[in-house]
Amino acid sequence: MSIILSTGNVSHARKSGTQDLVSDLKQRILLWCDEEQHTRSALSLAGDVKLEIPPNPREPLLCVEESPDKKAQVEITVKLFFPPSSTVSARAKIIERALTQFKATAPEHVRISQLVLSFPEITFSDDDDDGGEDLDDDESSTLGSSISEQDLLDIWTVAVQTADWYDVQSVGVSEFSTARLEALIKFSKRKGLALPSINQINIRDCCVLPPSLTTLAKENKVKLLAHNDAFNILPEESVRETVALLTGDDLTVAKNKWSWEWLLKITGVVANRGIVCGLGWMVEFVNIGDDI
Repeated sequence: MSIILSTGNVSHARKSGTQDLVSDLKQRILLWCDEEQHTRSALSLAGDVKLEIPPNPREPLLCVEESPDKKAQVEITVKLFFPPSSTVSARAKIIERALTQFKATAPEHVRISQLVLSFPEITFSDDDDDGGEDLDDDESSTLGSSISEQDLLDIWTVAVQTADWYDVQSVGVSEFSTARLEALIKFSKRKGLALPSINQINIRDCCVLPPSLTTLAKENKVKLLAHNDAFNILPEESVRETVALLTGDDLTVAKNKWSWEWLLKITGVVANRGIVCGLGWMVEFVNIGDDI
């Protein structure tokens, strides 16, 4: 059983005080239940049931003016977060599933300008002598698993190919050090793949970037952009609390344990002006009780 949830545009809500992803998800669920007059008894999910909660109709995702000229000025960046427990083969499938769901939900004229891949194992570290070993070693993080360079390259290959099928203009990455980015660029050139267009760096690290990274990015036309997304973007406890708003489940029961399969952060920016005109989230929750 699964739940696919789309928030719609949350930028207005955030201006009025809501500041985090979990609040955005919970608010959409509560509004949907109120609008549709759903009751918890009617939402008992079983078997292969898939529940889809569409974007808020009063706050459509990335709503832009009807003028073709104005549409062309809006760049859509979709950041795909992989869950920590997912395998390389699963992530290849996740890319296609997430893009398929985005296409089914977004307005017909919306085209993704950039797809950014976020790997839970990687946080930014750029010591020229570290040999590219920038895996997460933050004591406050629960994401301590590792990912090999070959796994990253395999996922990158799938991402570039899949993006082309979905008419995505370019693909980027997040938190790549100089060594990782250089390896990715060399691999892409050797295989004839598109080069990464973006490397997002957490705002806490991006103030003083190493010259090696800025030079590499400039030479290969890779934009170095800041982000402030949490490392553990959607904790297990938050997932359970969010789903419980729909199901009314007892969270202590094994069969009622839930996880997330993929998460999209969708941002619309007015090109050449840097003005955010839309922000939304899409996520798929799955019941994992039977596997515990």
